[in-house]
Amino acid sequence: MNPTFKQVTKTRYVQLVSELAQEIFVQHYTKLTPKVAAALADKYQSDILTDDEIHSGVINYFLIYLGTEPVGYFALDLGPAGAMCLSRLFLKEKARGQGIGRSIVAYAQKLAEGDGRSRLYMRVWARDLKAEGFAKKCRFRKAETAPMEVLPGTTLDITTWEKLWR
Repeated sequence: MNPTFKQVTKTRYVQLVSELAQEIFVQHYTKLTPKVAAALADKYQSDILTDDEIHSGVINYFLIYLGTEPVGYFALDLGPAGAMCLSRLFLKEKARGQGIGRSIVAYAQKLAEGDGRSRLYMRVWARDLKAEGFAKKCRFRKAETAPMEVLPGTTLDITTWEKLWR
């Protein structure tokens, strides 16, 4: 079954993104405690923050569906000149390994190219080997790694992966 993407514009879908984040962050960030993963979801994917980002006009969120079931979400940050950031790509565990991520990268690249951009990038936690493997599979190259304080007292090394064309 092919995934479909629905742009998030309404409050009920913003809330769905937040609910998915609570579930997925704990599944995804297994090297962190469930409490820290839930705190990350609260800080970075609350419905208030997500709604503010959408209404800024710079970040577009999309829900990912398999049939009628929401299985994840991603965001496209249109802010950087000449580039587009694929951010917050999260899938429920049962939806992983089915090519959904690769189809999202292809979708994002097509949008970026159509908008005259020549670079797609994403940032992932340097200790997230699955995310790094995904970036390599999608032909991103490692650009840089830098520490980032994600919660008070919690610093993670974040790696930027980029894909260039033209």
